Amino acid sequence: GEAKIVRSRSQPPVVRKPVELRLFLHARRLDSENDDEGSKYLTIARSVWENEDGTADAQAAEATRCEMLLSVNLIRDVSYRGEKWCEITSLTHGVSPGIPIFIARKAALMAAEKYIRDIRSVFEK
Repeated sequence: GEAKIVRSRSQPPVVRKPVELRLFLHARRLDSENDDEGSKYLTIARSVWENEDGTADAQAAEATRCEMLLSVNLIRDVSYRGEKWCEITSLTHGVSPGIPIFIARKAALMAAEKYIRDIRSVFEK
């Protein structure tokens, strides 16, 4: 598998500071149990805010921190009526302190839509 630190920064409406998400992401291809199964990939992510010393980064005060408590994605090939499709199962639990809940809900839906569009754009090239 592969692992990396991912950083995302956005400016939702009505929120004064930008919202920042920094997470540790691990992805790996899963073994198929039989020849009929297509490819499967699993990603797991968790927020990280500490530097090598175990203290919060000084730049973290510039933005509102969004905590990704857990994110798990399963992406797998699926055959349906002779056509190949891709099924994505995504489970994410996050906390956005300092952001009103009605804005957080809307931002979460927009982020989910963007996630799907970004994945599609990779394969439509």
